Amino acid sequence: MLKVLLVEDEDNVRELYYKYLRLKNYNVETAIDGADALAKVVFFKPDVIVLDIIMPKLNGIEVLKILKKDNELKNIPVLMLSGVSEINRIKECLELGALGYIIKGSSPEEMVTKIKHLIDLKKQSAA
Repeated sequence: MLKVLLVEDEDNVRELYYKYLRLKNYNVETAIDGADALAKVVFFKPDVIVLDIIMPKLNGIEVLKILKKDNELKNIPVLMLSGVSEINRIKECLELGALGYIIKGSSPEEMVTKIKHLIDLKKQSAA
């Protein structure tokens, strides 16, 4: 069972994606902000991180930078999640090491498709 760390501060958004991912047989752990995410990523060891950008304590960009500097965590694929579809924001996330970007309000099925794509990319790079 693939493990997903879902980092989202908005309860309704987090709950929607959490329930759908569980329905699709993912093992899902949630975090409500960047600090919570960094605490949970170490023990949960997710296969993929879905990371909101705008959050309290540490925003998603800051968390992404920390993850990519850590030798134990830098190879975990990250899918950024945001309500903003600004091209410069997307470009920044990809340049920092995120492998994908999804807009809040996208269907849960679209998120699953993107997660599967990230897993495929990880398998290809490991081969």
